[in-house]
Amino acid sequence: MPIHHRRPARAGCHPVAAWQRQHLGHADRIRLMEAARRRERETYRRGSGRHGGELRETALRVLWTLLYRGQGRAGACDPALAQIAQEARLARSTVQEAVRRLEEAGILLRIPRGTVADGRWVQVTNAYLFRAPADWTKPSDTELRSASDSYEKLEEGQGGEGLWQGSVAPPASAERLKRLLKAVGWASVGAS
Repeated sequence: MPIHHRRPARAGCHPVAAWQRQHLGHADRIRLMEAARRRERETYRRGSGRHGGELRETALRVLWTLLYRGQGRAGACDPALAQIAQEARLARSTVQEAVRRLEEAGILLRIPRGTVADGRWVQVTNAYLFRAPADWTKPSDTELRSASDSYEKLEEGQGGEGLWQGSVAPPASAERLKRLLKAVGWASVGAS
């Protein structure tokens, strides 16, 4: 029986560590895409002036490209940004921004991979790992709230006591300042 030596999957390929390989089945990919689309719908706010929710359409396209076109023969999801951009039909800078949004949402983990050349580390590519939807970070409501939503809360009286209208703060009594400092947790500052 001949001995087969394992060769790299492609010329110039860097070795892939076992922890950088992630085997996703078809059902796992569908579950990740459905959860990402659901999160996009939930974070979209009509009238906010944004073209989508937290992820936007570009991040969904990049996620689909990584899930279905990104797996290399070595078992890791490590396509170059140019490859992702070509497959998703987006600009390279748009892909970088979409990957950043996916990382901030906790959907994706980017691992920089490189080599040492002339005594210094040079990044060659990134490896991408996907997290389960239960482990994603919760979306922040402050980023998704429009200015009109905040103004409506202020009119309804839901704004904080420290909010005022106009460019100059109203004069505050010593008692009110102590109450505000105590509410913020700086009670010791007002006591001195």
